[in-house]
Amino acid sequence: MSDPFPPPSSSLPPPPPPGDTARTGPAWEQPGPVFNRFLETMREVLLNPQVFFRTMRRAGGLGPPLTFGIAGTFIGGVIGALWQLMFMTMGSGFSDAGAEAFGEGAIAALFSTGCIVVFIPIVAVLGMFIGAGIYHLMLMLLGAARYPFETTMRVVAYSMGATSVLQIVPVCGGLAAGIWAIVAYIIGLSQAHEITIGKAAAAVLLPIVICCVLGIGLAMVAGLTMGAMAGGWQP
Repeated sequence: MSDPFPPPSSSLPPPPPPGDTARTGPAWEQPGPVFNRFLETMREVLLNPQVFFRTMRRAGGLGPPLTFGIAGTFIGGVIGALWQLMFMTMGSGFSDAGAEAFGEGAIAALFSTGCIVVFIPIVAVLGMFIGAGIYHLMLMLLGAARYPFETTMRVVAYSMGATSVLQIVPVCGGLAAGIWAIVAYIIGLSQAHEITIGKAAAAVLLPIVICCVLGIGLAMVAGLTMGAMAGGWQP
């Protein structure tokens, strides 16, 4: 059976760019069985991110990191969706409506799970490009983008692919994946661009803070508007 996720070369990995001789690349970009390469890369990102991103190639093509990101997101997303399907059908089964509600809930849950599975690869690619674009823009604004967009993209792809697998843990897997992804992004950008943790954290956390502030502001404006309308309404 042929390897569905071959490394960049069928024999030897491409040589590192000039100045990157110490960056030998992750196991995913080396020859070997795909399953072993995936597990080793995931393990290094989750358990030893400083060393992983210190030795990650800054360039060499987006194919391998994108493939890893899609694979990890798909695995975590599918299993997470299956957990969701199980919980939804169980909830419907224990409702007062009985078997009829159970059947309707199971069909609805199965349909939503199918949609999730179909769109996971598309959402993963969009998420990686959008996330990397935002982080690289923030790095540029902070004067910390020492290497091209591809370097940032590789950090995001490997981080997302590895941390998304944590969704296989029921109930709290999604939360754990989100938190550890932020940690991996910060460490990865710091090591790949050779900048301080502070600047890397600012590049990752500032967009989150801005979105939260905007969300709170919009909620307050909507609440004040609705209150004014309700106060001025006459029966």
